[in-house]
Amino acid sequence: MDIRGIRNIYEMEMWDEDYMNMEVQAFIHINENGRGNFQFGLVTGQMDGRIVDGNNGIWYEFTWDGLDEGDHNSGLDG
Repeated sequence: MDIRGIRNIYEMEMWDEDYMNMEVQAFIHINENGRGNFQFGLVTGQMDGRIVDGNNGIWYEFTWDGLDEGDHNSGLDG
Protein backbone atom coordinates (compact mmCIF):
# COMPACT_ATOMS: atom_id res chain seq x y z
CA MET A 1 0.00 0.00 0.00
CA ASP A 2 1.60 3.26 -1.14
CA ILE A 3 0.37 6.25 0.85
CA ARG A 4 3.13 8.70 -0.07
CA GLY A 5 2.17 12.11 -1.33
CA ILE A 6 0.14 15.19 -0.56
CA ARG A 7 -3.62 14.83 -0.12
CA ASN A 8 -6.03 17.71 0.26
CA ILE A 9 -8.57 17.41 3.07
CA TYR A 10 -12.11 18.24 1.94
CA GLU A 11 -14.24 17.16 4.88
CA MET A 12 -13.78 16.78 8.62
CA GLU A 13 -16.29 15.77 11.25
CA MET A 14 -15.49 18.53 13.75
CA TRP A 15 -14.68 21.53 11.54
CA ASP A 16 -16.41 23.29 8.66
CA GLU A 17 -14.73 24.13 5.35
CA ASP A 18 -14.17 27.81 6.25
CA TYR A 19 -12.13 26.87 9.32
CA MET A 20 -10.30 23.97 7.64
CA ASN A 21 -9.02 26.20 4.82
CA MET A 22 -8.51 29.37 6.88
CA GLU A 23 -4.78 29.78 6.07
CA VAL A 24 -4.15 27.19 3.33
CA GLN A 25 -6.06 24.38 1.63
CA ALA A 26 -6.19 21.73 4.37
CA PHE A 27 -3.72 18.91 3.59
CA ILE A 28 -1.81 15.90 4.82
CA HIS A 29 1.61 15.02 3.39
CA ILE A 30 3.25 11.61 3.93
CA ASN A 31 6.73 10.82 2.59
CA GLU A 32 8.47 7.52 1.82
CA ASN A 33 9.59 6.82 5.39
CA GLY A 34 6.10 7.24 6.91
CA ARG A 35 6.78 10.71 8.24
CA GLY A 36 4.96 13.81 7.15
CA ASN A 37 3.12 16.95 8.10
CA PHE A 38 -0.37 18.41 7.97
CA GLN A 39 -2.30 21.63 8.34
CA PHE A 40 -5.96 22.45 8.71
CA GLY A 41 -7.27 25.69 10.13
CA LEU A 42 -4.86 26.87 12.79
CA VAL A 43 -3.61 23.33 13.51
CA THR A 44 -0.19 22.30 12.16
CA GLY A 45 1.96 19.32 12.96
CA GLN A 46 4.42 16.62 12.07
CA MET A 47 3.64 12.90 11.94
CA ASP A 48 5.63 9.70 12.33
CA GLY A 49 3.73 6.61 11.25
CA ARG A 50 3.58 3.19 9.68
CA ILE A 51 1.23 0.97 7.71
CA VAL A 52 -0.57 -1.58 9.90
CA ASP A 53 -2.10 -4.77 8.47
CA GLY A 54 -4.56 -5.97 11.10
CA ASN A 55 -7.76 -7.96 11.45
CA ASN A 56 -9.85 -4.93 10.44
CA GLY A 57 -7.85 -4.17 7.29
CA ILE A 58 -4.90 -1.95 6.43
CA TRP A 59 -4.46 1.55 7.86
CA TYR A 60 -1.89 4.26 8.57
CA GLU A 61 -1.16 4.54 12.30
CA PHE A 62 0.74 7.60 13.45
CA THR A 63 1.77 9.81 16.30
CA TRP A 64 1.75 13.56 15.81
CA ASP A 65 3.21 16.61 17.45
CA GLY A 66 2.30 20.20 16.65
CA LEU A 67 0.42 23.38 17.43
CA ASP A 68 -3.30 23.98 17.86
CA GLU A 69 -3.92 27.74 17.67
CA GLY A 70 -0.41 28.28 19.07
CA ASP A 71 -0.70 25.75 21.91
CA HIS A 72 1.45 22.61 21.86
CA ASN A 73 -0.49 19.40 21.32
CA SER A 74 0.29 15.78 20.38
CA GLY A 75 -1.44 12.44 20.04
CA LEU A 76 -1.85 9.02 18.47
CA ASP A 77 -4.23 8.18 15.65
CA GLY A 78 -4.85 5.20 13.49
